[in-house]
This record gives sequence, C-alpha cells and structure tokens, in this order.
Amino acid sequence: MRGLYAAAAAFLVAGLGLRLAPMSVPRTDTAPPALPAATRLDVAPTSTSPAPRYDVIVAANIFSQDRTAPAVRFSPPGRAAAPTKPSGPTLKLYGITVGPQGAVALIDADPKIPGAEIYRVGDLVAGAALVAITDSTVTLAEPSGPLVLHLQPAQRRKP
Repeated sequence: MRGLYAAAAAFLVAGLGLRLAPMSVPRTDTAPPALPAATRLDVAPTSTSPAPRYDVIVAANIFSQDRTAPAVRFSPPGRAAAPTKPSGPTLKLYGITVGPQGAVALIDADPKIPGAEIYRVGDLVAGAALVAITDSTVTLAEPSGPLVLHLQPAQRRKP
C-alpha cells in the first residue's frame, strides 16, 4: 500500500513539474519549400482581377511566430463576399417597462446621443414608427416591412 502512495506522490511531483516548467517553442530556420512555377490554364478570365495565387497560401507557415495578419481577407473565387456592416443605424433594445402611462422601451437608436433613449408607441425610432411594445419585443414599421427588436436574456452575474 505504501508503494502505491509513493508512486502517486512521484506522479504528482512530476506532473506539477511539467505543468509549471516554462514551455519553449522550437524555432526552425529552414527556408520555405520551393514550389514549382504555376502552370497556365487556357481558360478565359471571368473578371478583371488577377487570378489568386494559391501556392503562396499553401507555402505559408500558419504556425509561425513571426506571422502577421493579411491586409485583405482571402475569399475563394465564386464565393459571396463577407457581409458588410449595415449602412443605417444599428438599433439595440435594452429594456421594456410598463407604467401607468403605458409601456416604454429603452432603445439605443441615435449614435449622436450616448446611451439609450426612451420611446413610446407612436414615436419615431431611427425614421421608423414604433407600433407595438410587448413584454420582450418592440415592433417598428419600416418601409421594407416590420422590424422586431428582441430583448436579450439577462446575463448571470458572476460573484
């Protein structure tokens, strides 16, 4: 039985030593592998942009400590471009309360005003009429159709 305790203690000390020991990443000073020149395919170009160079992507060491992020994100041809930020104001619903005068909503809609503003049914929110307030949603009437803002669930506080 004492042998098992001794082995467990030895494994504990070895594990703590490995856990607390500084880690070093081995560096290699080898040049990237030479790649054959890209062969030209007899295909008519579909756009005016130059053909992407896949060999550069393949030859890159993505795990290099000296690697920097690319200036332009790679997008394979034929794929849709990444979605852009909406041109209009972004609306965020912070809260809803019901009082003697009716329901009100706290919405951050105006970027010129820091924080959220109070809106009631019938008010204009970023150019759209506020038509309904429920216990967890606000409905805006936009020209493209109704826009429903949902109240985010409460985040648990960490003690």
